[in-house]
Amino acid sequence: MGNSLLSKIMGIIIKSDVDYFDMCVKGAEISLRAALALKHAFEDEKINEHELVKIRDIEHEGDRHVHDSLQIVNDAFITPIDQSDLLDILKGIEDVTDYIDDVAAHCYMLDIHKSDMYIDRFIDIMVITCQKQCELMKHLKNIKKLPFEQMKSLISEINSLEEDADRVYQMGMRNLFTNGLDAIEIVRRKEIYIRLEDVLDGLERVANVVFSLMVAKL
Repeated sequence: MGNSLLSKIMGIIIKSDVDYFDMCVKGAEISLRAALALKHAFEDEKINEHELVKIRDIEHEGDRHVHDSLQIVNDAFITPIDQSDLLDILKGIEDVTDYIDDVAAHCYMLDIHKSDMYIDRFIDIMVITCQKQCELMKHLKNIKKLPFEQMKSLISEINSLEEDADRVYQMGMRNLFTNGLDAIEIVRRKEIYIRLEDVLDGLERVANVVFSLMVAKL
């Protein structure tokens, strides 16, 4: 009788039907969809405002997902990895989606209608890095099988892509102040470059949390 009751209680506490890693995968997939929508918005000569609006809808979806996920994690007695690590990963992924939405919002607020070579390169790097983040989360799902080499390789690629983005940022900012652009255009472009850099920084932070988790398990 006592063992039966204990089993029922533990079944409720542990929530064995919850796949915590799937939450991370879904969050990363939402970030990737936002990145692709931003890429689509900038593909034509004139920025597609309809695609920018879609990013806001995707960001709302990401907010709902992380809110529900954090509630489940906070209520759980046992999680497959340290609860604080899981929370950091989920929040970090949602930050990436928020940063992408911030880029789209500033394109609208600053009345930017055309891209440039630096924004285009930034966005290409961002999409690839979001794809790497999705792959990393899928490997994290199988962490009990110790896919450390694959995960280390992905983290290294994400760090390298962030460094590429840093170089694009530096070149873009230098171009703003050396090519005789008017002051308003400088402000507009500068704000977009900064926010695109935030996206890549956010992706690197998530990768670093995963790396710290891996080191702790070695």
